[in-house]
Amino acid sequence: MKIVSILWLFLAVIGTAAQDSSPFSIFNQTGRLPDGCIDGYSAGSDTVLYTVPYTYAKVLSIIGSYKNLTWSGNPDDTVTLNGTDNEVGTARTYETSGAHVVETITVYDKPALGPYEEIHTLAPLSIATYNVSFYADYDGTTANLICNGEATALNFTINFCATNVSTATAVLQRLHMTDAQTLGVFLGNQSFTSCAAINSTSKSNTASISTSSKITTAMGSCPTPAAFTGGAGALSASSVFVGIVALAAGFT
Repeated sequence: MKIVSILWLFLAVIGTAAQDSSPFSIFNQTGRLPDGCIDGYSAGSDTVLYTVPYTYAKVLSIIGSYKNLTWSGNPDDTVTLNGTDNEVGTARTYETSGAHVVETITVYDKPALGPYEEIHTLAPLSIATYNVSFYADYDGTTANLICNGEATALNFTINFCATNVSTATAVLQRLHMTDAQTLGVFLGNQSFTSCAAINSTSKSNTASISTSSKITTAMGSCPTPAAFTGGAGALSASSVFVGIVALAAGFT
C-alpha cells in the first residue's frame, strides 16, 4: 500500500533509530513523570488533537486492536505481542526503519459508547540523524464520540523524557499528526469542518434516498442504466492517489 510506503519513507528520513541500551526502567505511572528524568534527559510533552467525520465504531474498527498498526505504517504481520491483545501488561514489538520499538500497555478501556483510552510506555529510542534520545511512560490515545455520534475526536498525548526536548517534540508531533491523517484516509478521506456540516450532509442524503424511493414506487422499476465505460477502477485509483499526494505533501 502506497500510504504505508510514504510513512516508512518519512521514518527513514528522520534517521535510523535503535533501542537505547541504557540500564534504566520506565516508570509505570500515568499522566506525568513524577520521579523526574534520568541525568541528561529533560521532561517534555506533546498533544495532537484531530477530529474525523466518522462514527466512533468506524474509528475503533481500525484502531481498536493493539496489534493492528497498519494505520500507523506497519503491516499486521510485522507487529508481535508477548501477551493477549488489548490487555494491560501486553507489549507490542515491531521494527521501523531500523528501530526496535517496544510499547507496553498500562491502561486499556474500549466501551461500546466510548470513550476509548489506550496508554502505553515507550522503551528508550535514539535517533542518530537528529542526535536525540527519548523514552516515555505515557503515550496515550483517546477517542470520544461527538456531534451526536456522527464524528470522533481523537487525542494523541505523550509525556516523555528526552536529551533534546524541542527536537523530540517536533519528531513526535509529526508522527502523531501523520497517524491521525492516515486514519482519516483509511476511513474515507473526508475532512471534519463542523457538526452542523455533518448534520446537513446527513439530512441531504436522507432526503435523496427518500425521494428516490418515492420515484421508484410511483413509476415502477426503471431499466438498469448503461454501465460507465470510463472505468470505475480508474476513478477509484485516482481518488486514492489524490489522498496520497495530499498526505505526502507534508513531507516536502
